[in-house]
Amino acid sequence: RLLRVGAEIAAELNIDRVVQVVTDAATELTGAAYGSFFYNVTDERGESYMLFALSGAPREAFEKFPMPRNTKVFAPTFAGEGVVRSDDITKDSRYGKSAPHYGQPKGHLPVKSYLAVPVMSRTGEVLGGLFFGHPQPGRFNAYHEDVVLGIAGQAAIAMDNARLYREANIEIERRKQIEAVLRSSGEVLRNTNEQNLAQLRDTERNFRLLVQSVTDYAIYMLDPSGIVASWNAGAERIKGYGRDEIVGRHYENFFSPADREAGIPHNALRVAAEKGRYESEGWRIRKDGSRFWALAVIDAVRDEQGRLIGFAKITRDMTERREAQLSLERAREQLAQAQKMEAIGQLTGGIAHDFNNMLMIVSGQAQLMRMRAENPKDLRALDAIDAAAKSGANLTRQLLTFARRQRLNPVVVDLASRLNAFRDLLTSSVGGAVKLEINVAQDAWPVEVDVGELELALVNIAVNARDAMPNGGTLRIVARNTTLSSSSPAALNGEFVVLSITDTGTGIPPELLAKVFEPFFTTKEVGKGTGLGLSQVYGFARQAGGDVTVASEQHRGTTVSLYLPRSHGTVVAEPERTPSVEPIQDAGTVLIVEDNAQVAEVSTKLFEQLGYSVVIAERPSEAIKRLEASQGISLVFSDIVMPGDIDGLALARCIRDKRPTLPILLATGYSAAAERAGAQFPILRKPYDLNTLAEAVRSVVSAKPRA
Repeated sequence: RLLRVGAEIAAELNIDRVVQVVTDAATELTGAAYGSFFYNVTDERGESYMLFALSGAPREAFEKFPMPRNTKVFAPTFAGEGVVRSDDITKDSRYGKSAPHYGQPKGHLPVKSYLAVPVMSRTGEVLGGLFFGHPQPGRFNAYHEDVVLGIAGQAAIAMDNARLYREANIEIERRKQIEAVLRSSGEVLRNTNEQNLAQLRDTERNFRLLVQSVTDYAIYMLDPSGIVASWNAGAERIKGYGRDEIVGRHYENFFSPADREAGIPHNALRVAAEKGRYESEGWRIRKDGSRFWALAVIDAVRDEQGRLIGFAKITRDMTERREAQLSLERAREQLAQAQKMEAIGQLTGGIAHDFNNMLMIVSGQAQLMRMRAENPKDLRALDAIDAAAKSGANLTRQLLTFARRQRLNPVVVDLASRLNAFRDLLTSSVGGAVKLEINVAQDAWPVEVDVGELELALVNIAVNARDAMPNGGTLRIVARNTTLSSSSPAALNGEFVVLSITDTGTGIPPELLAKVFEPFFTTKEVGKGTGLGLSQVYGFARQAGGDVTVASEQHRGTTVSLYLPRSHGTVVAEPERTPSVEPIQDAGTVLIVEDNAQVAEVSTKLFEQLGYSVVIAERPSEAIKRLEASQGISLVFSDIVMPGDIDGLALARCIRDKRPTLPILLATGYSAAAERAGAQFPILRKPYDLNTLAEAVRSVVSAKPRA
């Protein structure tokens, strides 16, 4: 659907149609009950936004209310400060604080879940905002943010296209008017010998006034050899020369030395003389030496006998338009790449749940068999099985991170201490032939990241760098603060810490740079790499709210730059982990809710190792009945992805309502629903081992909620 939307609006030059298609598509893809697009049109108080498109509700539902005011809820969107998402806007600290009115007007469409995304042009101008609502809380998540951001990017490009198209039509009309003026000037030159001096003066005066009134164009006359014979105000504004400075000089002064050396000015006059007209685009030089991109037209002017008596020349400064077109082309390329990555991400993310269930069965059974095995041969075989399962789990983890479907556990960290903690791991990853240098600026801001994913991203980059330096070299990691604008290589706004990882290796060919983040893309031999390393880096950076770029020069090296948003939170030291598989004291009975029988069997045996008695339920409805029938259950352990009307997350909420003191631990191999869980319930990532399970169970039991 996202790809179809991109194709539909890319070809649309009607701006009204663009915003309606965008609003309808985003409303559908986010599951919003209603969506709207407001133009960023403000009055002198900065408070008036114009409703332009509405989806999911009749327009009359909005027209009876005044335009939204510049409240703390709306202002960030129209200031271009980023996405605003709230699980329940009525409980948001920014909501209902703007006197003399508080909250939603009477009769307003009911909104709890709220999502707002600015639509920004390539220049950073806020064109408007996309707003989505739903009467139920918790309906929007990070995935929906990404979807709307992608659509907003497409909308901005399409709106710029429509605007350029409209301006182009205006430009065509203006050029027609100018050409009419030039034809008039030709008549002046042709009739010079036939008119009396008084008439000529009148005609020249009228012509001069007409031409001088045009300031957007440089309009001037050349004699047959190219000497400037007249000069208008537009020419002075664009080229910087006053009339007295340039009249009588050759027009080749407007060309670069290289163009003059190549004979371009004289060739242009030759073509105009032979064919009647010469048109070109290219760099021209102002008086101060600066360059501008010019659209130039030279028309030959002849008398009634057909003799060449001069040239009429029009030049337009097209620098801004050229930059806009180049920006649009770059944006289209970035959008196409993002759409491709999103499509691959959806595919890989969907596979992960089933794959992790299989790995859970394999690794769990291997652990259980190892506890009983005594033969060294059997132990080695089980170790190999366990290692293969962990390798598979790592591949799935990288796929999920790339797809941005991996549930992260972000904490605020100090990069200096964190990178120092990673030093030994990175050193072993690159080997003894590569020198590792780490330099973190003393004033580097804290960042909020999943520490495990950051570690994995750095290892993936380091391993790629090592492989690019077969004879050894230097791997340099530098962290520093930076403030970015939308025109930056990462197309981000705000304060970031940039983590640059530079090697002295062989570099990446230019034709391959655009592919390095694609999953399964690799230039290594079969068996030497999966092609998932940089895909994980890409997913990690995007899910952390930042981005990643790659710059490379063949035979000189490569720099991978991770842009991580500045955090204003308090740095939290990572707690020491002391996992233990000792039975849990007073374990009691655990209710395992799992629809996969083999996974349920493995989970049962692992919980029994921890001292629990086990009750199994295949689906949430059965789990509710078992809980109602027995008060002896001391822990609920449920998968999230379940068949039927409710999933594990909905089950957990139901149990929390009925038995608020009962500890609940959820597990998943992949689920977009896990995002909605937030901090409500702890979630264990599949596949897990006995140590990880024991640690999670102890944590949830010790944090048992109170009634």
